[in-house]
Formats: sequence, structure tokens, C-alpha cells
Amino acid sequence: MFYGRIDVYWPSGPIESYRLNKTAVAVGRSTGNDIVLDTTGISRYHIKFTFNEHQARLEDLDSANGTYVDGVRLPPHEPYVLRGGEEIQIGDIRLIYHPPAALDSSGAEEITQRVVLARTTYRVALEGPDMAVAPGAHVQAVLKVENIGEETDRYFIEIDGLPKGWVRVDRAEMELSAGEMGQAVVSFKPLRRSETRPGDYPFVVRVRAKSTPAETVDAPAVLAVLPFSGFGMALGSERLLNGERLKVFLHNQGNAPLPIDLSGADRGNALVVELSAAHVALMPGERQTVTGTVCGRRRLFGASSVREFAVIARSRDPSGFTASVPGTYVERGALPGWLPVLLLPLVVIGALAAVMVALFVLDRADDETPVQPVISAYTVSANEIVLGEAVTVTWAAADAESLLLRVTGAGEEQRIALPTDVSAYTLALESSGRYTVTLEARHGEESVVSAAAEISVRPAVALAIEVVGGAELVRHVAQEVQLTWTVSGAQPYEGGYLIWATSPDVAGNLLVAPMPLNGQQRVAVTPDGNQAEWLVTLHAQGHDGVSTSVTQKVPIGYPVCELRVEKTIVRSGPGQHYPAILPPQPLEGSPQGTLSYSPVARDPSGAWLQVEVDVEGRLGWVPLTDFACTNFDPQRLVTTTDYPLLPTPTPSPTARPATATPTSAILPTVPTSATASPVPGG
Repeated sequence: MFYGRIDVYWPSGPIESYRLNKTAVAVGRSTGNDIVLDTTGISRYHIKFTFNEHQARLEDLDSANGTYVDGVRLPPHEPYVLRGGEEIQIGDIRLIYHPPAALDSSGAEEITQRVVLARTTYRVALEGPDMAVAPGAHVQAVLKVENIGEETDRYFIEIDGLPKGWVRVDRAEMELSAGEMGQAVVSFKPLRRSETRPGDYPFVVRVRAKSTPAETVDAPAVLAVLPFSGFGMALGSERLLNGERLKVFLHNQGNAPLPIDLSGADRGNALVVELSAAHVALMPGERQTVTGTVCGRRRLFGASSVREFAVIARSRDPSGFTASVPGTYVERGALPGWLPVLLLPLVVIGALAAVMVALFVLDRADDETPVQPVISAYTVSANEIVLGEAVTVTWAAADAESLLLRVTGAGEEQRIALPTDVSAYTLALESSGRYTVTLEARHGEESVVSAAAEISVRPAVALAIEVVGGAELVRHVAQEVQLTWTVSGAQPYEGGYLIWATSPDVAGNLLVAPMPLNGQQRVAVTPDGNQAEWLVTLHAQGHDGVSTSVTQKVPIGYPVCELRVEKTIVRSGPGQHYPAILPPQPLEGSPQGTLSYSPVARDPSGAWLQVEVDVEGRLGWVPLTDFACTNFDPQRLVTTTDYPLLPTPTPSPTARPATATPTSAILPTVPTSATASPVPGG
């Protein structure tokens, strides 16, 4: 039977994985263990895992250096229940236990994710995360960075696309010598909250070198988050008197919709428990109250009796759990018909006595200190959100006769009256800005307490970039890109809104405020030879100075021109009269079988292309008519006049007939091994 998997992380970097197919698995330095970790700091028999169909346990075998789970040392020989994803430290080795439910939930034991990408001077490989993860549990990915350049460089690592607090990198930056490889472990732990929705979360691990900060390697991956069940149920009153309404409070504490069947039962089938809803569907985090009645099936004579009952909830989701809450019902016996007449004088006397007692109590109450309500806890799910997102306010209050939520911001105040039997409320704020959310608990007219929290709502922004007439930008070529944006919540400004765009390649702003909330605009771009991507950042400022931004990028490729004649001559300048600097280049001169160049400029006439002819960056000129340019318009290539001018010939005093000079006579002698430089990355 399969009980899960153990991942072992060695300090030097390697990671080992072990399938767990036995009900007991021992780990230690001795060869008698199921998993042998032969290293100092680990005892001969250090820990033991035990499994049954429902639970996994970890036990420290009285080891010398101890066993730590999420930083807490375990007492020897006291089994610790594992939920999955805990970090287990023994000596200098870290272990992660993955239960079979996490491995099998996506239909396969493992999810294979491996991405390898490279830039000119470094290579990046991302492995994992290799399984789906339940909120509150851990899963890891391994990032390897290799310096393939010739100089020492520093590399910076960041994660983009996942909610804040879900991910941690053990090495956010690393310095690597030429040829050295470094490794970082990326740990993922989605928060165990109802707001953590199940599904796939695409993200990017971005690596940037200090030497070329404009270039990045973005390794894409997906974090698969599993659903989890969490359910709470309570009765409004655990003791019901005859005729009193039954209240059942339900709370879906999980992150997926939860369908529930409700019913009532008692021993002996002497009671009738009726609920206003037998089937309830709770959304993630939702609370509902179901009412009902409890009564006896027949009238009983004699004294009152107390009967026990229970409200039972059965889930119809894959977890299939059953939960119940107990209560008692006080059933009063029927009285004989003559008894009320006999007891009437006593009833009158009792009523008078009750009136006197009530007057006395009221008189005493006037002298007593009024009841003071208490707010023992008050939190908001996020202090900073984007317009369109919801924020949940939760609290714990006692002795309150009324609750009021005051939301102040955007030049107005919203007042929301709340029932005293709820402890959470979800706010949808309709404008950007800074808000103060205050809970007031009141008992009577004078006893009021309050608690407050601040929430910033940033504008929502979206930006798309499209290269006009192509899929990517091309180095040294003038092109146009179309920017399309959508913004919600920006502050009005001079007939438009405070929206603008910037680019590292443009002095000042690329788009200048004011701009409309939704729009398109074309921008001219001419990438230089050092860029791998063209970046644009869209900014929007909302009310109260709250701002947000989003950055998009477009890849930049090399211009490609392929030889279409039998041979071409590379010259020192743009013209047939310039000397050749390479032997005639044949059609098959490139290792790929077709000679191609990556132009960097053209001459003012547009008839000649300037190209790099060797790895040292030496420049030469080739005629445009000899080549077919495949991914750009040659007339949009940047123009240069940076080439030597031919001297003006001095006429001879005696005119003589011109004679033809063979071309080979004016070519300099060059090594026959010189070849054209292929397109970088080709």
C-alpha cells in the first residue's frame, strides 16, 4: 500500500525522494534502517514513521540531537500526528512528508514540471512544484542557476503571480563565479483560509543578473492548490423550552462550496425536530442560520421532562463527513382541568409578588453600573486590496445589544447594522482610496465600545502590448507597438484620469496623464542591441494618493537576412569601390547550411546593410540585393554614416584609356578560415 513520500534535502544541495510502502519506516545512520542517511548529527536510529489508513505519525527514537517539526522539538517516544508538508529537521538534513491524498488528488502521483531557459551569460532550470498542495501544507520547487559567462556575477530571484505570504525563497540572491552553479529552494504554503480557492495558480520565477539588469529569465510554472473541508456548527441555545425557536448556526470554513444535508434525531423517537431547510449549500467562508422547532410527539401527564436531541449535518462533498451538535428540550406535562382553579389564588399572590420583585430589581438596576460591551478581537483579511476585491471583517464581541459597522472613506460614510449573532462581514468597497472600518458594539444608550482598522483600495489596472505587424520586436528596427489598457478607480485629472506609462528606454513618460480609463495608443520603438525585452509599466493613482502599477514585456529578437545569390562580398563601406574584408561568402557558408547575417544598420540610401562579421564585433557592409530579410522591413533599419569615406580620385594630366582591373586585385589577403557570424541564438 502507498502511504506517501519523503523528500530529503541535503545541505550540499541534492534532493532524494523515497516512496513509503510500509506501515513503519525507520530513518537513521545505521544500515538497519529503511532509509539510511549516513551523516554526522543523525543517530543510528533517529526517527520512525508509522502509518495506518487514516493517519501518519512521527516518533523521535530518543536521538542525541533531537527531532524538530516546524522548529519545535519533539519529546522522545511521543508520536506526533503529521498532516503533510511539515518541515522535519534531523541534524543538518531537512525532510518533507507528502501524504498520499496530496499526491493522488490531481489524478496522478506527481506533477512533472521542469523548465530550462538561458540567456547569454547564465542558464536557469526550475524543477517543480511536483505535486498539488493543500492549504496549510508545504510543497517545494528547486531553482538552479548556472553562470556560463566568463566573469563572476550576482543573480537576484523573485516570484511573481502568487498571493502575498504563499511563497518563500531560501536564497533570494546568489553570487556565482564563472562556471559555478547555485541552487535555491522555493517553498510554497498556501494560507489555510476560505479565501484560498482551489485550482491552478500560474506563476513565474524571475532571475535577473546584476551585469544585465534589463534582461530576465522568467521560468513559468503552476501551483496546484487542493480543496479542503472545514465546518463549524452550533446551536443558538442548547436548552430549549416548550415553544422556543431552534437556531442552528452553520459556517463553511473550507475553500470549496460545501453542500450539507440537515436533520434532527433523538433517542426513542419521542420528539419531532423540524428545520426550515433540509439542504443547504455554503460557499467558501459563508455563514448561514437555519431555524426550526422541537416538540413532543404526544402530550404527557405529570411533571416536566428533559429530553436530549441532536442536529446532524452530513456533507455531500468528497470528504463525506458527518457532524452533530447536541441539545435538550424541556417538555412540560399537561395539567388536570381542575388544577388551574385550585391554584388561581396562588397565581394571583405570585403575580403580585413578582411585580414587587420586579419593581425592586428595577430600582436596584438604576443604581448599578450599566453593562459594558466588550470587543475582544477585531481583524480584517487584508489591509491593502485592489478595487473589485472583497475584504472580510471578523470580530469577537460580548454583551452587545447591537452592532454597527461604519465605513469611512472616499468622502462619505456608510453605516451597516449587523445582527449580534454574527462575527464576520464581507465588504465590497466601490472606490479607490483609504478607508477606516470601525465596529461599534452598544449596550443600551450609553455603553459603546469600538475597534477600527485601515484598508487601502488600489486602482485595478490591466495592460496588453501588441507588436504591429509581428509577434516580437526586432533589434535596430523602427517598429510600432499598440498599448491597450483598462483601469478602474483612477482619480479624475484635467478632463481625464491620473493614468500614465513609463519605459526604461524612454526619457520621461511614455504616456502622459491625463489618460482615459480605457484606451489604445500606438508607440514607436527602436530597440538597441543590448535588450532582450522591452518593458512598459502602466501607473494609475486613485483617491487619497493610493496608486498601483502593472508591468508587461515584449521579447526582442535579432533581425535575420539570408543570402539568396550564389556569393556575396563583405566590404569595409557601403559601395562597390570599398575593399573587401572577407573572401567571397558562398551560400553554404553558415554551419546551418544557409548564410545569414543579423544587420545592425543601413546606409542612407538603403542599398547596403551593416553587419557584424566575426565574434569580435568587427563590422562590414553587404548589398541588400544579395539578401532576403525574413522578419523585418530593411527600410525601417536604423541609419548610420559611421563608415570611412573614399578619397576623391585626382584626374591624371594625360588622359589614358581606362583598363579593367580584376576584383581580386583590390581585395586584401585574409585568412580563408574567416566566416560570417551566424545570427545570435540561431
